[in-house]
Amino acid sequence: MSRLATKPIKFESSINTEIKGDEIILKNSKGELRVKIIAGIKLKIESGEIFVERESELYKANQGLVWSLINNAVVGLSKGYSKKLEIVGKGWRSEVKGDSINLQVGYSHPVVFKLPKGVTATQENPGQFILSSVDKQQLGQVCANIQKIRPVEPYKLKGIRMEGQYLRKKVRKTAGV
Repeated sequence: MSRLATKPIKFESSINTEIKGDEIILKNSKGELRVKIIAGIKLKIESGEIFVERESELYKANQGLVWSLINNAVVGLSKGYSKKLEIVGKGWRSEVKGDSINLQVGYSHPVVFKLPKGVTATQENPGQFILSSVDKQQLGQVCANIQKIRPVEPYKLKGIRMEGQYLRKKVRKTAGV
């Protein structure tokens, strides 16, 4: 287990916290996030800090998980998360229109990807766009769904990828003698 789970999670005064049943609700002007509390874990909220405690040693891993999920929610509501996607291929491009992304990635027709509520996109240039959200899990899932439209192929490395993603180029077959 990480030793971070024993430390309190500090949050800004603009974030309202509330424990209802088996979940904690975090709200501010950017949005609302809910985190499930796993059995065996107790939360205490005191003066701008959330303490995650476990009932016994059996729940050590769950304590780290709940701490991490709550910390991700606090960071998302205070700073937000963003990921940059790149489109690599000759003549391939994207266009952001409101809550949808129009992708032209080598198919006979343009692919329109509708963004879910809570995720926004901004266009940098025809080959790049930035997705941003307060929910880290939702943002990662949306990026994965967009990448599934045209995965990176290993020989020319054409496709939709995240900025800075490590890709290994395969060597093509050679005429053997």
